[in-house]
Amino acid sequence: MTKRLTTVTTTADRSRRRSLLRLGVAASAAVLALSLTALGNLHGQTAPLQIIPQAQGHSTDKHVNLRVKGPSDTLVAKLTFQPGAETGWHIHPGPVVVVVNSGALLETHSDGCTTLHPTGSVFFESAGEVHNAANQTNGVTEVYATFLSPEGAQPLIPVQNPGGVCRPKDNQ
Repeated sequence: MTKRLTTVTTTADRSRRRSLLRLGVAASAAVLALSLTALGNLHGQTAPLQIIPQAQGHSTDKHVNLRVKGPSDTLVAKLTFQPGAETGWHIHPGPVVVVVNSGALLETHSDGCTTLHPTGSVFFESAGEVHNAANQTNGVTEVYATFLSPEGAQPLIPVQNPGGVCRPKDNQ
């Protein structure tokens, strides 16, 4: 008699595998940086290449649009949110890549619905997307944002609260 074994993958298993994969990527980057540093130290000089991670995260988005039409400016910035701090309602003139390095950031969208971005997550903001980001934790939240803006444009443009009220989505 032959028995069939069935493997069940739970969300926790997938999450654990993703965490292990991220840990492996971070460890590989650290080994590469240490190897290059050691190589430079063997010859009494600085390594020819140093990769020094500032923030790292993971996104499950399958379609990311990072297009800017025409000449562009790029700004990489560290944003430190004290407990209760927020950006205020705003838009960006170009796409933004955000890595949550520590803490958590609560993003409120124009429709009033919210998305919680925990430590280690990456999210993308489209040009013209009205939103507000806030730290509603008891600790400091630190994020790194890469702004891709049309040449000469400010990376963050304040706007009025759109007054959206989140409504549950129908499952039809």
